Amino acid sequence: MGASSHLQNDPRPGSPVDHQPTTWGEMIKKWPKQTFLIVGNELCERFSFYGMRAVLTLYFFNILGFSKSSSTVLFHAFTVICYTSPLLGSILADGYIGKFWTIFSISIFYACGQILLAFSSIAPSESSHHPLLDLLGLLIVGLGTGGIKPCVSAFGGDQFPAHYTRMISIFFSMFYFSINAGSLVSMALTPYMRSMSCFGNDSCYPLAFGIPAFLMIVATLVFMSGSYWYRKVGPKENIIFKVIGTIGSAIRNKLSSSSSHHRAHWLEYSLKGHDCSTSPECRELHGNCAQRRYIGDIKQLFRVIVMMIPVPMFWALYDQQGSTWVLQAIGMDANVFGWEILPDQMGVLNAFLILFFIPIFQSVVYPAIEKCGFELTMLRKMATGGVLTALSFFVCGIVQLFVNSSLPYVPMANEAHLTIINTHPSCDFQVYIDSRDPFDLPRKTGMNPEDLVTKPIVFNDGEHMFQPNITFDNNSSPNCPKFTAHPTFVPSNSYVLTLSPTGWTYNTVKPEKPKSGNGEFGIGLNLIVPCDKIPASVDWEQCNGTEGYSGNIAMCKVEENEVLDADICKPNVKGKFYELSKTSRLEVHDYRTGNTSNYGRSYAPIDVRPGSYRFFYADGDKKKFIPLNLPEMKQPHMGGVYLVTVSQKTQNDADVLATTESLVCHNRVSILWQIPQYVIITAGEVMFSITGLEFAYTEASPQLKSVVQALWLFTTAVGDLIVVIIFMLDIFSDVAIQMFVFGAIMLLVIFVFILLAIFYYEYADYSNEGEEVLTEKMMIDDEHTRI
Repeated sequence: MGASSHLQNDPRPGSPVDHQPTTWGEMIKKWPKQTFLIVGNELCERFSFYGMRAVLTLYFFNILGFSKSSSTVLFHAFTVICYTSPLLGSILADGYIGKFWTIFSISIFYACGQILLAFSSIAPSESSHHPLLDLLGLLIVGLGTGGIKPCVSAFGGDQFPAHYTRMISIFFSMFYFSINAGSLVSMALTPYMRSMSCFGNDSCYPLAFGIPAFLMIVATLVFMSGSYWYRKVGPKENIIFKVIGTIGSAIRNKLSSSSSHHRAHWLEYSLKGHDCSTSPECRELHGNCAQRRYIGDIKQLFRVIVMMIPVPMFWALYDQQGSTWVLQAIGMDANVFGWEILPDQMGVLNAFLILFFIPIFQSVVYPAIEKCGFELTMLRKMATGGVLTALSFFVCGIVQLFVNSSLPYVPMANEAHLTIINTHPSCDFQVYIDSRDPFDLPRKTGMNPEDLVTKPIVFNDGEHMFQPNITFDNNSSPNCPKFTAHPTFVPSNSYVLTLSPTGWTYNTVKPEKPKSGNGEFGIGLNLIVPCDKIPASVDWEQCNGTEGYSGNIAMCKVEENEVLDADICKPNVKGKFYELSKTSRLEVHDYRTGNTSNYGRSYAPIDVRPGSYRFFYADGDKKKFIPLNLPEMKQPHMGGVYLVTVSQKTQNDADVLATTESLVCHNRVSILWQIPQYVIITAGEVMFSITGLEFAYTEASPQLKSVVQALWLFTTAVGDLIVVIIFMLDIFSDVAIQMFVFGAIMLLVIFVFILLAIFYYEYADYSNEGEEVLTEKMMIDDEHTRI
């Protein structure tokens, strides 16, 4: 009696008299304070993961030196690991050590991976540490983030009594907010961090990876600080293993069963040897067979799995926001009303729009459609969302067609490309190349490049050979030279043949757009000035008789109202001082005698921020700068590649002149044109992904919801694996075609989905199951679906 009385007056949470709080005051009083530590942990962890992943594609591309295709493969392979490893985390937590110790141990492992990646990024790109340490760090991070993914939110729900449904709902809203807050802030900040300068480099990936690593350490410490107060539920039967075991048992029994023991469904063969009279679960159901009902739940699970067929293809498209869409943005004009948007910052748009679209669709879009008399079932929403996702890739492909117009002309394996530049100040030429029709070659003047890029002349191993005869006639003055050049070209290379006042020369060039994603343009320089014409003030030992100038050339940014002298060169100021290093000699061929001199110098292109620049001879210590006496070169655009040619005005003149040729067009398409594809794919996400998660969880039985959770996460891994396979096959040479094909495949998958949906006659109803709370439905911290 005393014990009974004691229970009836027990005020502790979870006791029989502990009613669910209904007012804010009661909820605040009874709120488990340790849950704030779990929310803080999730905020830091999501910042860590999304911050690192936001810059990952550009890190592969720029620092590790992988191609665009390989960078995409590695990005999606990493995502495959992130969404396969939740299965391991779930098994470890449910079957062996429980959620708390799973989160704690894997978080330490996770933080080590982030630290290793940040440490590896400090090493120069040519270091032997790359890419082994980077990929090892990413493997650890992928296993870590996936390992804790199915545990953290569920562990937070464990802190509440099961009947505190209102407080549990509020907690998961807080948890959901922390996911989006962490991802939104990190996706905006880490691209900015990597665009900074550090360790002598123009980028700072150690900071972009180091801050997420630090926050993962903070996340682990925050989580551990609540250890004393946490309610720790021990391991239980792993439902995933149980389902797999049941399926395996059914298959084995069916194969060994005689034909006389036929069953209505192959799963029912798992009932062989089952005795309801000895089963505690069956006795609790007062005559009903628990195992038979469990088999029925698995049958329903298979129905749900069939309807999840299009889900991997959705993720195959959706996750390319972090790979192919970022690479597309590199080729676009990121200047927006004086502000510069980094290509890897555009993903913030999706994170922002999803928060905006969810209430809009729930309160405005869906009710408006239903008022028009169209019933919006979950499967219809998913079908519409899939079509929108496909549409976003068609829009992306159209944008890419315009981006393609500013891409460089790249020679194929059996081709060589030639661009001819006439820098002679007083002569126009007519050019004859073997049997081709002649064409006019007007003179180029001025330091500021033209927007128009002349299509190069193509030589191949067929009609037009790699050792052509190029004859130059003139139609402007009898004093202009007439001559024939005999250059030799190597396949798969691009060349520039330059006509200067003192002779002609040619050299290889690389028509590659800047790829760092920092808004630069590329610029190289050909110096065709002999030593005796270099200013006498260049008195350090960098001119050697007929060998020409052997020092570097400095580019110094001219700010508005700044004095134009050597003081504008500030070697320690990133973004305002650049140095071009000579790469090879240029043989200068005299027009009349045919003699060859080696005083020319070629300087490889470097990436430079837009602005106005002057050129200087620079000594090796960067303490003395002598101007080249050239006008400013003004370049407000990003993405172009230019070649500056500096030469004597005449044979006997010490003055120099310079011309600038556009080898690659600047980025013409504004990055704002990516907004429509982001808007459309986000709308598709709301209708497809979020509704799909709702469908999977409401259609699965309460005891199999953890299995559906694991399967839902695994569909992301399968989707990214599809991308990995397609890109490894390397079947697309045009990104626009690639986008159209992905969109078409998505439409085909959705068509199959619609056919399947037609035969999904009846939705499941588990409203009378008597389960305490369907908390598993809300325990998904899947950042894509953002419940």
